[in-house]
Amino acid sequence: MQIYLVGGAVRDMLLGLPVTDKDFVVVGGNQNTMLSHGFRQVGADFPVFLHPDTHNEYALARLERKSGTGHRAFCIDANESVRLQDDLLRRDLTINALAIQVQGLNDDTPIDGTVVDFYGGLADLHNKILRHVSPAFSEDPLRVLRVARFYARLSPLGFVIDDTTCTLMTDIASRGELATLSRERIWAEFARALMQPHGHQFISCLQDNEILLHILPTLAQTFTDNNSYAAVLARLQHACKQNAPLDVRFAMLFSNLYNNKDNLNDCLTRLNAPKAISQFVHAFANYHKILLNLENINAEQLLTMIEHTKAHKDDALLMLLYDACQIYQDKSIAYKKSWLNDAITRYQSVSMANINPTLTGKAIGDELTRLRLLQLTKFLQSSKHTHIAPNQGIQPS
Repeated sequence: MQIYLVGGAVRDMLLGLPVTDKDFVVVGGNQNTMLSHGFRQVGADFPVFLHPDTHNEYALARLERKSGTGHRAFCIDANESVRLQDDLLRRDLTINALAIQVQGLNDDTPIDGTVVDFYGGLADLHNKILRHVSPAFSEDPLRVLRVARFYARLSPLGFVIDDTTCTLMTDIASRGELATLSRERIWAEFARALMQPHGHQFISCLQDNEILLHILPTLAQTFTDNNSYAAVLARLQHACKQNAPLDVRFAMLFSNLYNNKDNLNDCLTRLNAPKAISQFVHAFANYHKILLNLENINAEQLLTMIEHTKAHKDDALLMLLYDACQIYQDKSIAYKKSWLNDAITRYQSVSMANINPTLTGKAIGDELTRLRLLQLTKFLQSSKHTHIAPNQGIQPS
């Protein structure tokens, strides 16, 4: 029985990148052997086992044969005669099909550090090429998104996708295979990719290879306008550069759709975006123009924005919208955050203690609104130009 460190851990080690996850292939082993060593099987019909101490994944070397459509339709053969080169052949990219033999199941120290390379992964690593291992790449549509994600991660190091691999990715998408992926799986790939430091490259890869139109057609349609496409990529790049949270990055991605809420909702639905992400994107769609034009805001707009974002109870959402607006335009908003804080304080200065006790029902709410509008009107009259921010690149807030 031989144990090999495989995949991303080998790739990242050779690139000098941090190794966060270790995966292993067991050649010549079987289920009984793994269980007898205290390993826990991940699924009853799947030959992957978790180490009892490290919880790293150890998979029996296996063959996979396509049995239908989609990325789960495979028949698996994990008998003890399957060779390492047979197992590595089923992997997506040559740089992910590298292996290093280790001491054993309970000792992952390399035997001598020799990199086993059957499919040219070392050369592709040296030449910075993302290339599919074999024609079997086309059997799993999820690989299209995985390669685009790897491109987003590795393109800053100079990696490019091989032309033949790009062609395969486009062909898979054009055949409708991506439609077999669950929305949850697509969301997971988008979320992981966009959180990369260069997450915008994930979108550019999908768009430039005519893949995005099969996932988010309404968004891809707006990208037929080159200026529109460039603007979205620039906003998304700014968000990545500022290490913005995921909801801000999606707000930038969908920033061309804010004039058509049906198209925006279509994209959020297709991705099965979590409720919190959808709510932030809609809040940004509703209030980014007002925040970008704070110097001309009126009392009614200010009150509505405070109440709808619940900033009088917790200003976190409103302040994140403020940060997102600065990313959107890549420069400071006219008024500093302290101006918004002062506006919220002025709103909060009106409470039930200010209401005539004889009022009841709807009249109470109407009076609260009237008094708050009065306070915000006075605030706007007195605070103009007192919180002007520098009109340049994004400033710390």
